[in-house]
Amino acid sequence: MQPVDPQDDLDLDIVCELHGKRWNWTQEDVKRIVGDQLRSHMTYESLLDDEGRRCWTLRYRSSSDRNDKYHMDILPSVIAQGYSILLEKSFSNLQEKDYEKLRLSITDRESLNYQTETDPSRWYQSNPFGYAKWFMRKVELYNGTIRKSFSLNEAVKPTPRYQETRLPLQRVVQLLKRHRDIMFSTEKDEDVRKQKPISCVITTLAARAYRGEEDLSDAISGIISRMEDEIEWRLDRFGNRYEWISNPVNKTENFADRWNDEGSFRRDNFYKWLKQIRQDLSIAKSQYGLHNIAESLKKPFGNGLVTKTFSQIGERSRLLTSERSNFYSKKDGIIGSALASSTIISKIPTHTFHGKSKD
Repeated sequence: MQPVDPQDDLDLDIVCELHGKRWNWTQEDVKRIVGDQLRSHMTYESLLDDEGRRCWTLRYRSSSDRNDKYHMDILPSVIAQGYSILLEKSFSNLQEKDYEKLRLSITDRESLNYQTETDPSRWYQSNPFGYAKWFMRKVELYNGTIRKSFSLNEAVKPTPRYQETRLPLQRVVQLLKRHRDIMFSTEKDEDVRKQKPISCVITTLAARAYRGEEDLSDAISGIISRMEDEIEWRLDRFGNRYEWISNPVNKTENFADRWNDEGSFRRDNFYKWLKQIRQDLSIAKSQYGLHNIAESLKKPFGNGLVTKTFSQIGERSRLLTSERSNFYSKKDGIIGSALASSTIISKIPTHTFHGKSKD
């Protein structure tokens, strides 16, 4: 999905998998070698940004006036032989919770042993593929069962084919992030704007709050009503309560660990955003007719996205009408499929270019 701000980049995350290393290489060595390899390429050298904490970043089309700018974060990692086979096998069975097997040893410039440790098992451990599998397992949940197996290509491989058809949880997460971006794009305080709710918090809470609803409206309503309940409360050594949003594939990592930093806006921003999206959807639900519903959603979710979505709904309604399977709710003023025996609906006659058909 395109960024809300035309000046923002599309963000691509790439894991650079190194199959082993020399016995004496530290994290610093691996990070430097990957950077040197990028600099040795004439094209990449001009795109390479300053070294990040864990990644190297390539910035594409940085001077473009069009909204086609993007950057690629490249994460150096060391994996064991046979990791690719293990990855394929793991994603062929979403039922198996083998997330631990998919961990990576990555470089982290802030690690205490960054310049000294040569054993990758003692480096910082990350698990992006394990998280992807956990999320896809949630995506395919329906009434407590997994519907089908997602392929590895659809889940984590760079760069996957664009998915025209996405399952409800994927759509909901996309909409939640869109709402967040639009809401904070108008924030004048730069410090507040930069500390908008992070994606891993939104994605994790949404996935945990999902109950397998197949209807998009039911899914997003249910998720935002339950997200707060998925936040765990813990006590520190002084007896003070604080929020904990655990990484589902690393229970020791708290995605909300910076919420209580001195001067942080992160905690307040999350609850402010959650309150706002609940309010915006409540207003939309109180509207009658597709046009009014669409108009109420354009400001919080964006004009283009809402117009496209409701155009698709209108086309679906037209097709249902042509098939004589569409009905109109006298109570709500909403068009859709229903049982003809209901007392609150009327069948909509088929329309042609010549007018109504006879029943």
